[in-house]
Amino acid sequence: MLVTTSDSGQRITALNRAAEQLGFLPGMTLADARAIHPALRVDRADLAGDHRALMRLAFWCQCFSPFTRADAPDGVSLDITGCAHLFGGEAGLLDMLSRKLGGFGLTAKLAIAPTVGAAWGLARHAASPRLVVPRQDLRSALAPLPVAALCLDAASLPALEKLGLKRIDDLLDKPRAPLVARFGPLVLRRLDEALGHEEASFGPLSPPVLHAVTCRFAEPIITREAIEIAIGRLTADLAADLERAARGVRRVELRLFRVDGWFEALPLATSTATRDAPHLARLLGERLDRIEDRAGFGFEAASLSALQVENLTGRQEDLGDEALVGARGDIAPLLDRLVNRFGARHVMRAEPHASYVPERAARAVSVLKPAKSHDWCAHARIVQDGAPFARPLFLLAVPEPVTTLAGVPDGPPTRFEWRRVAHRVASAEGPERIAPEWWLAPVGASRRTRDYYRVEDEAGRRFWLFREGLYERGEDTPRWFIHGVFA
Repeated sequence: MLVTTSDSGQRITALNRAAEQLGFLPGMTLADARAIHPALRVDRADLAGDHRALMRLAFWCQCFSPFTRADAPDGVSLDITGCAHLFGGEAGLLDMLSRKLGGFGLTAKLAIAPTVGAAWGLARHAASPRLVVPRQDLRSALAPLPVAALCLDAASLPALEKLGLKRIDDLLDKPRAPLVARFGPLVLRRLDEALGHEEASFGPLSPPVLHAVTCRFAEPIITREAIEIAIGRLTADLAADLERAARGVRRVELRLFRVDGWFEALPLATSTATRDAPHLARLLGERLDRIEDRAGFGFEAASLSALQVENLTGRQEDLGDEALVGARGDIAPLLDRLVNRFGARHVMRAEPHASYVPERAARAVSVLKPAKSHDWCAHARIVQDGAPFARPLFLLAVPEPVTTLAGVPDGPPTRFEWRRVAHRVASAEGPERIAPEWWLAPVGASRRTRDYYRVEDEAGRRFWLFREGLYERGEDTPRWFIHGVFA
């Protein structure tokens, strides 16, 4: 079961069938539930994630109707007016929708009714998991349902039940004036909306804005030059559309439609959001080699779609000052060209990682991954635990062993040999002790403590050495390694 934390404690928000059979209900406190059955498996509810998933499901339901909305926290409403006949009628639509949701691993209760309010209540409180109610049977279908099927507020339900008004049938023939005077207008308004006596508002979801441009050619085109001209026009039109929306593109797809009905697709991703038409045209032009031999009898149409967009505010262009152009230092176009040429897996950038072990304090990620603003200075202070030991700019990918001589066993070296070159130590600073991450190290890997030293030889060259292992622990003889070189 899933629980959420509030001022009144932890309460159950969702549970499986086995928990229902034990008598647990949503809204019950976790303490009461554990008192009944201590061996409960409990996880924290992800309400934000559930809402995002419900919104995605509501958008997916637009393949059955263009008018859908999410009814948080557990439902989706569809206005299927004029759509049911496309799926074999209302019963056929329910069958298809049930099969699709079952394929997603979702257990759903479905109801079709003449009004939105009736469908909402029947789907949640009717005994049948799939129900189609015609207008002439609407009153009789709603009568046995609890008053909670009217989608009332939390304050009205206890007050109605306290007076014995537990079912909708108890409200149908009651005088309206006393009910309004005691419970307010909401109860009767919800009842009239469910029965169809009053119009209920239905605010469907607005589909996400699709930024796409297309063009058709008077004659099929085959040559690379003609395709590049078409790409230039498409990128210019798409950039203008994005500029009006204050958006930038991260992923686009160019489709070239052949005269035989097939098409060739060229996807493209950028390291940052952009609407630079010449830059996009150049990147797409470099990818035309992939379809050079697949033009067939020519392309008769082309489209360019923005698959992923981000907010991108306007920026003041330079006024001819070369100093301003150089100061901007925008390398995103260069990174995009490198990715376009060598692939995203071969163009990487460094990203801070929460680890005290030097080789794990930063990790390589693709430049196409959305970049975050990182404070590298703060990251260095954290991983060094506030100690004044600067990390070298040049860090070896794998520490290399060195031969050392030391005045005392657990002290810094006085002389070491690396790559067959001997260095006599003039000064040393340290140690900086770093314990191993035993919970991450695989079985058989080194799990020994390291003592790092900053040493400088007589020629003024500075190195970062560490001793792996401690003498007082009775382990194997500690070994020395070089891990980096200071600039």
